[in-house]
Amino acid sequence: MDEYLIRQIAALAAAFIAAYLAWRFTRSIRIERGAAARVSSMVNTDQRSAFDQYGERYIKTRPATLADNLRLAQLSGKYIGWTVGGVIARSVVYGGIALIYLLLTQPGPVFWLIAALAAYFPIMRVNGAADDARRMIQRSLPEAATVLASEMAAGASPEQALMRASQVPGPLGAILKQAVNETRRSARPAFSRGTAQGVVLESLASYNYNLPSLTRFAIQLDRVAEKGVEAPRVIGEVARGFAREYRAQVQQAAASLDNQLLLPMTLFFFFPFMVAMLLPLMLALFSAF
Repeated sequence: MDEYLIRQIAALAAAFIAAYLAWRFTRSIRIERGAAARVSSMVNTDQRSAFDQYGERYIKTRPATLADNLRLAQLSGKYIGWTVGGVIARSVVYGGIALIYLLLTQPGPVFWLIAALAAYFPIMRVNGAADDARRMIQRSLPEAATVLASEMAAGASPEQALMRASQVPGPLGAILKQAVNETRRSARPAFSRGTAQGVVLESLASYNYNLPSLTRFAIQLDRVAEKGVEAPRVIGEVARGFAREYRAQVQQAAASLDNQLLLPMTLFFFFPFMVAMLLPLMLALFSAF
């Protein structure tokens, strides 16, 4: 690799770093108007810095691994039969094909990023499907709680209501169905009794990465199962609580919509514009030495 190519790569890397720093600065700017600003100020009361927020989130929730995301993606019916090794093998193959093509064509330095993007593409697909599954589970929690409340109000036991809730379509129904099947197979109680952990809590807690509401839902079900004749009333309160929580999340998402649109606008417009402006300057700077 000659000295000129090394300078080009260094200038490109410096331009990307400068553009990334500029993007991080612009991301901290809140673009809100009118009612959106008032709703956001009422809903979002966390005034901590980004370092504190991300650090606390990392400590309190276990980061999801590729295996965790693949399990969630398969719950929604995607990538059935895939394994973690298969995803990594696909990444190696895709990245290798892109690298061979780049070695044969010898394009400009910026095109060498295609190899990294090609290698990350299978992992990106799995992570995207897992994020969709998390949103579906969060959206299905009030529906499942309502089904449980209606079944118990009709006189069904908590176990019978759980079987009915497991028929809710989507990833949450698949998780509850796994809990019902495990209860039948192992003859263990579905709900916790004393110090003995129930199958429902165990099953839902195994999918709790980046989704703590699942464990809260299972704990509420254990609490309802202990109430006896008061179970229909308690599960009704639980259903209303999850419905209020989901509505609050929807309102918060609507209030922060302007800030969410800032990322794609930055990636597709501002970031390439900054690189196009800074790259000639960096090339001239490195060529001066």
